[in-house]
Amino acid sequence: MKKLLFALSIVFLTQTMGFAQAPVKETAETDSTKQTFWKKHNVNFAAVPVISYDPALGFNMAALTNVFFDVNPNDTISPLSMAGAMVGYTTNKSWYWALYTKMYFDEDNYRLTLAYGDASVNFQYQEPGYDEFINFNSLHDIFVIEAQCRVYKRWYLGAKYFNQKIMTSFDIEGAEAEKKNMTHWGLVISHDSRDFIYNPHSGDYLNFKTGHYRDAWGSDYKFDKYEFDFTKFFGLSKKEVIATRATALIATGDVPFEGQYVVGRDDIRGYTNGKHRAEQVYNLQAEYRYNFYKKWGMVGFAGVATAVNSPGEIKFKDLLPGAGVGVRYMAIPSEKINIGVDVAVGQDDWGLYFRIAETFGDK
Repeated sequence: MKKLLFALSIVFLTQTMGFAQAPVKETAETDSTKQTFWKKHNVNFAAVPVISYDPALGFNMAALTNVFFDVNPNDTISPLSMAGAMVGYTTNKSWYWALYTKMYFDEDNYRLTLAYGDASVNFQYQEPGYDEFINFNSLHDIFVIEAQCRVYKRWYLGAKYFNQKIMTSFDIEGAEAEKKNMTHWGLVISHDSRDFIYNPHSGDYLNFKTGHYRDAWGSDYKFDKYEFDFTKFFGLSKKEVIATRATALIATGDVPFEGQYVVGRDDIRGYTNGKHRAEQVYNLQAEYRYNFYKKWGMVGFAGVATAVNSPGEIKFKDLLPGAGVGVRYMAIPSEKINIGVDVAVGQDDWGLYFRIAETFGDK
C-alpha cells in the first residue's frame, strides 16, 4: 500500500507540473509567420513525464508528448487532430517507443490513423491448471495505418493494414526463439455521435474491426480477428457523465500465442499480471465522471471480464471483477482534454494507470 500511495503522489506531481500548452508571445521579436501558424492551427502541446506501477512490469518511467492541432484552420467541424511520441522503460527491463497520429479532415468526413514503434517486453503467462508463471520476452516492430470515410450520417467505413514483426523467447529450457511476421488487412466500421472526441458528455461510439492474417501478404500465420466495442455516454448534469462500454475480442482459426488476447488495460482496469489469456476476451464496464472543482474531476468505475476459447466456456462464477477510482485535471479546456491517473483492483491483481484524454476514446 505504501508503494501505491508513493506512486500516486509522484504521478500527480509530474502530471500537473509537466503539462504545458504551446505559448504564443506577443513580442516584436516573434516571427509573424510562425505566430500566425500556431494561432491559425490552434496548436496545443501536452508534454508529461510518466511514472506508474503494476506488479508484472514494475515501475514504468516514460516521457509522453502529444500535440493537438487543426489540420485545416477553416474547418470548424473536424475535431482537433493529434500527433504524439512516447518512450519508456520499466524496472523489469522492458522498453518501448512509438510515434503516432490521428487526423480528421474535410469537416470530419475522413479520418486517418498512423503508428509505428518498437518494444522489448518482459512479461509472463500461466498455463491453465498451474500456479506458476512462465516468463517470456517479446521483441516487437509494429506499423499500423487505418483510413475511414463517412458514408452515411455518423457512420464511417474504412480499411486497416497492420504489420508486426515479433520474436518471443520463453524462459523454458530448450525453447528456441524465431522471428515471425504477423500481417493483416481488415475492415473498419464505426459509428460516432460523441459531442467531444476526447471527453464526451453525450452520444455513442461503436467500432467493428476485422483482421485477416494470410501468407498472401507476408503473414507466417493464418487466422482471423474480430474486435467489437460499443460505448454509450449519458450526461446526468453539466458536471456528471456515466460511460458504459461493452467489448468483444475474438480470434479464430490457428491462433498463435502472440495472437491471443489478455484481460486488462482500459477495457477492464485492475488486471496487469497476464494470468487471464485466451483466444477470446469479453468485457463490460461502467464509469462515473464528476467535475467537482473548476478543472479538477474524479472518476469511479467497475466492470467484469472473462477470457475463454469459445463463448460456450463463459460461466458466471468465473467472471473477473475489476473496480477503481481516478483523478482528472482538464489540461486543454477548449477541447475538454484531461490528464489523470487511475488505480484499480482486480481478482488477486491491481494496477496504476496514467493517461492523456479519457478512457473509452479513439482506438
